[in-house]
Amino acid sequence: MTLIYASLLSGVIMAVGLSAIVPQATLLAGVLTLALAVVGLFLVGRNQRIIASVLMSIGVAALLVAIGLGGRVDAGDVLSVNQDLIGMLTAVSFLRLITPVSPPTLTRLHGRMAVARTALTTHLLGSVINIGVVSIVGDNLRGRGPLRLADAALLSRSFSAAAFWSPFWAAGAAATALVPGANALVLIVVGLSMATVAVLLSLWDVFHLLGEDLRGYRGYALSWALMRIPLALVALVIVVHRIFPLASVPRIVLVSGLLVTLVGLIIVNRRTALRALARHARHDLPTLRGEVTLFASAGVLAVGLRVLFPLLDLELPLSTFTVAVAWASMLVMILLALVGVHPVVSVAIVAALVIPLHPDPTLFTLAACIGWGTGTAVGPITGLTMLLNSRYGIESLALTRQNLVYLGVVLVVAWPALLLCAALV
Repeated sequence: MTLIYASLLSGVIMAVGLSAIVPQATLLAGVLTLALAVVGLFLVGRNQRIIASVLMSIGVAALLVAIGLGGRVDAGDVLSVNQDLIGMLTAVSFLRLITPVSPPTLTRLHGRMAVARTALTTHLLGSVINIGVVSIVGDNLRGRGPLRLADAALLSRSFSAAAFWSPFWAAGAAATALVPGANALVLIVVGLSMATVAVLLSLWDVFHLLGEDLRGYRGYALSWALMRIPLALVALVIVVHRIFPLASVPRIVLVSGLLVTLVGLIIVNRRTALRALARHARHDLPTLRGEVTLFASAGVLAVGLRVLFPLLDLELPLSTFTVAVAWASMLVMILLALVGVHPVVSVAIVAALVIPLHPDPTLFTLAACIGWGTGTAVGPITGLTMLLNSRYGIESLALTRQNLVYLGVVLVVAWPALLLCAALV
């Protein structure tokens, strides 16, 4: 079963990449994604199976009700089930093959500057290799003892803020799949600026948490060996998107990530490069089944809601998608995360509600990315908090309470960021 799953997931990656040249290939990717969702139900844990089954059941029921009400759907509608998002996320996982596991150099920085350096390193690495960086940096920070709550707060904030801008995260891919046409350059510039301000402001709380340990704090070292891959990928995606502005950003990220990984492996040892890729596809891709099954089932939910909601005449007491509405949409996503709703579900719900307002794609995507990233940090049962709990014993509710300070910072900083975004598009 695992081999079948690995083959299906590899097929999704190839079909999504091919769809950058042959758009019709996205239909094949959609079919394979639905197959992944079904097979994944037999491989994930009980709780994940229940959640995925509920999401898909609601999506199918909504689609059937829409058809009964006279709604018209085509193959493109039914097969738009987050395949670009899944392809991008799983393709980016190949970057672990060329990412250093531990810092190759030690520095003399300590105290506040070491905390800031650790935050910067975690943020930049997390913007590309996603949640894998939490384990890489966390293992280094805890050494032979337990991970401190202050370090957990630092990791969660620095990592999750990458969702505000990174084209390698699921947040932007999910939002642009629902409301396509966002300006990637504006998202990167505004989102990165906001992430920097939010993380730096929240560091004062981390300083307080560290207490007497702050003076001798050395954190995680920053080096060119660690930074060159994220910087190269971000630059490549920006350049390619400027050359091909109509190309889907997730597809650009997918192809760029695989290309950089292959080049990196060839530089290290060209004889084993293809074997390393095959080994990752066979053994490591199936470990992503939890996320993939959730995203695929949320895609089914989104399909049903997108078709059904316009037929129900659910009208918001608004006529345009303003900055205030964007901020409120972000807040709704965060509140849903606090009660356990995954961002991939909340963004589908919010999109279905605001699409009748014809939102500007860039403004909507930025709001969704901020909501996604903040919800990831403050939600008590997100993948991030669950990882910190299971791997390091960090109590989830304690981390959520501590990150409420960060939530307050984000809510304040998000308003001018959304205003700037609206002014630039």
